[in-house]
Amino acid sequence: MNNLSSLSSVGVIVLMTFLLTFFLVSLYAKRLNNAISLLVEYSQRVAAEGYKVPPVKFSRLVPNEFSFLARHFFLMAKQLKDHQQALLELNSELEQRVAERTKSLSRNNQELAILNRLITPITPSLGIAGVIEGCLSQFLEVANVKVQLHLANPTISSLGSYEDVHSRDGVADIVQTDHSYYLLPIRAGNTTVGHLVVANSTLSEADQQFLQTLSHSVGIILQNELLLRSIQQKHAVLKAVLESMCDAIILIDNRQEVVYANCRMARMLDFPCEKLRGSSEDFLFEIVSQMLLDSSPEVLKQIRQENGLYKLKIKQKNNQERFKLLSAFPVTDDEGNIIGKGYLWRDITKEHEVDKLKNDLISLVSHEFKTPITSIKGSVETLLRQDAEWDENFKREMLIGIHEDIGRIQELVNDWLDFSKIDSRAISLNREPIRPCVVVDNAIRQLPKHFGNGTIIDNNVCQDMPLIYADRMRLEQVLSNLLTNAIRYNDRTPHITISADSDERYVNIRVADNGIGINDKHLDKVFDRFYCIDAGWVRRTGGTGLGLAICKGIMEAHGGTIRAESTEGVGSVFTVSIPKYKYTGDKHEKA
Repeated sequence: MNNLSSLSSVGVIVLMTFLLTFFLVSLYAKRLNNAISLLVEYSQRVAAEGYKVPPVKFSRLVPNEFSFLARHFFLMAKQLKDHQQALLELNSELEQRVAERTKSLSRNNQELAILNRLITPITPSLGIAGVIEGCLSQFLEVANVKVQLHLANPTISSLGSYEDVHSRDGVADIVQTDHSYYLLPIRAGNTTVGHLVVANSTLSEADQQFLQTLSHSVGIILQNELLLRSIQQKHAVLKAVLESMCDAIILIDNRQEVVYANCRMARMLDFPCEKLRGSSEDFLFEIVSQMLLDSSPEVLKQIRQENGLYKLKIKQKNNQERFKLLSAFPVTDDEGNIIGKGYLWRDITKEHEVDKLKNDLISLVSHEFKTPITSIKGSVETLLRQDAEWDENFKREMLIGIHEDIGRIQELVNDWLDFSKIDSRAISLNREPIRPCVVVDNAIRQLPKHFGNGTIIDNNVCQDMPLIYADRMRLEQVLSNLLTNAIRYNDRTPHITISADSDERYVNIRVADNGIGINDKHLDKVFDRFYCIDAGWVRRTGGTGLGLAICKGIMEAHGGTIRAESTEGVGSVFTVSIPKYKYTGDKHEKA
């Protein structure tokens, strides 16, 4: 019984102890929970209002750690606020630095764009002055500073139109009258070619540095432009000289490639000029070898290996044979270094033909002089024989023959004298107004009597033709020569038709015949000096072969022309054009 009672007492005590402990723990937990809530609320206020909120005070029943935590939290919030303000100030400073740097980079980019515009290849539409004008306009937009360009050399001023280009005297006047101007020299090499003038003495250091760079760049550009124009001018002059040469020229570099060939060379080879340039020397001589006549491959090999003069005979695309004098020479630079080889082709066909014709003509003239002189000598020796008595009729016949031979010699001498006067342009004319029909009639009457045997001459020149202004004797000489040739160079009975017409400036007299005619390849040369179509015909018919050359010289001295049309085996037509007489009222017409 006692034991049960004891257990009950213990149980009551334990229960009461548990209830008390639970009550005390609940009370402490409630206070602790309130402290935590208060600490959370404080932290929210600190986060919202900053470190200005004073630290919270806890009751004595709350552990000291909460007060310690609140104080440190307050200090931490204050430090965070201070650091935040420092970060904001630092960020503002960085933003300002970035803005300044961005502005500086933008300025540098703009300055580089200005300089890049200078060094960019200049278009022909703008020119150097237009480019500089654009650069200075850009600088005005960038720095709000107006810059004027003053050039000292008129040659430089002529590089283009520029509204702010002034002379050196203008710069001197500005500097002397107003010292607030900022002056920057522009130098091309060691020469001052101009100035950049700024009407602002308070330029920033950056502006001054950029303007110095700009002045140096402008000087370089101007120097390069002057050098380029000088080279282009020299190149244009050299090209014009080479292209206008009568000779063909081609230049080979040390790589055996064609670096230049003028148009005459391309025409000679019948090969496009643009394709010829850049081709190899082997290809060039392959074309030449196909054109050569009477030359061995060793000659071409010698030409390529040795410098000198070579006479070659070639055949061109129209099957014409031409003689060329080839000059092979080394090409050197200013320092004397050999940079290639040149070939100059000179057409000496005319000189070759003239030399040949001179030889033929000398032989012909010697023969023409020898025949009458031999005849005269024989006749005189016969008449001077003392052991014979000659009949008077025989003597007269011999004297007539001597007279004819002397006339023949005189004709030769006169032809040579006339040709000499024409060649030296010393022929004199006694010009007067005359009727064409009178000149034609006189020329017909002057023909030798033996030429008239069987010759048919139709004179269709009317008397109402306009007057011509000419030397009567010289014009009769021309027509007489044409009539004589029409009779001499004829295998049939000569039939000559003479006609005339007029235009605004000339009276045209035509002499048509039924002679042997002239081949087309000779037609454009019949008026050349020393040119004979067939020396055999000249020897057979007589004459010097200078007649048509003399006729051409006489007509050119009159300001007229003579031309030929012919068909081989059919006949020829020679047309003489003489200037018409312009009546001024101070001279009488002569009929």
